[in-house]
Amino acid sequence: MRKFTPLALRLCTAHRSAFSVRTITSTQSKALVSTRDDIEYCRRLVHKHDYETYLSSLFSPRYAREALWGLRALNIELLTIPTHTRTPSAISMRYAFWHNTIMGLYTQPQTQNLPPVARVLHDAIQRSKISRTWLRRLISERQTSTAINTLDDLQKHGERTIACLIHAHLESLDVRNMHADNAARAIGVSSTISHMLRSMPEQLAHGRCDLPRDILAKHNINVQELYKAPKNTPELQNAVYE
Repeated sequence: MRKFTPLALRLCTAHRSAFSVRTITSTQSKALVSTRDDIEYCRRLVHKHDYETYLSSLFSPRYAREALWGLRALNIELLTIPTHTRTPSAISMRYAFWHNTIMGLYTQPQTQNLPPVARVLHDAIQRSKISRTWLRRLISERQTSTAINTLDDLQKHGERTIACLIHAHLESLDVRNMHADNAARAIGVSSTISHMLRSMPEQLAHGRCDLPRDILAKHNINVQELYKAPKNTPELQNAVYE
């Protein structure tokens, strides 16, 4: 009879296996550049800023897990650019740096002086042939993301961000089919919406609201009043429900 170990034990076992010795061919090893420190950097970044994804990543095979940490670490780097950089010109330069660095992994893969996230992604691309489309869309959307005016805008934002990360992760698992793509798109959109709703209290506290503007107007919600005194009103409940 099969023994079922507790979830915590299985998670710890998976976590330890992430850093076990790799079994790859000599040809593959010449093309790989990431170090254990690079992988650990990405792991810690995801563990700190995207804990739910970190937990789920522990159930992926080792190489797909490392790829996922690299993908999500890139997303975190992009998300934190506006908070870590003050001037618009510096923000644009940071986005341009990541765009040129990641796209360069496909065109002219120079591995010298790459940041840890780029080295981990380099290896994921070498192993799994992850499409540049997903990473290009992600970087572009993070850079050009504008106000969410309609629910359709929010859905497109989810397709161009979280869904792209899921598509790339599926490719690292060697899953490439229409049904998986449709599921990735749906999960990406729903994850974006749920994250937006869960983070609303924090958003309002910082003078921000990502609820679509048309829904706010439909339910007569004054965003400025919410910024001043966030409270759970019937109008806000209806807007969130919709």
